[in-house]
Amino acid sequence: MNRMTQENEVRMLPGDSEAIRLLRRQRHDFINHLQVVYTLLQLGRNEKALAYIQKLAQDPDLISDVLREAGYTGKPPVGIP
Repeated sequence: MNRMTQENEVRMLPGDSEAIRLLRRQRHDFINHLQVVYTLLQLGRNEKALAYIQKLAQDPDLISDVLREAGYTGKPPVGIP
């Protein structure tokens, strides 16, 4: 292995592969949601697109599993309104 390859080598910690898997799944789901919104807009169904976005914004499962595992609750830290 040459020096350049060694410098660019990614070092993974235990649990990183699970985090990467979760991020890939989240990215896949996000792209699917964008495709739905894009299609609705292309078809001129703006109200349906808006309703879809509003439904997504209220979905508690939309929070990243990665953030959930890190302890993120969706609430601002103490002292921040």
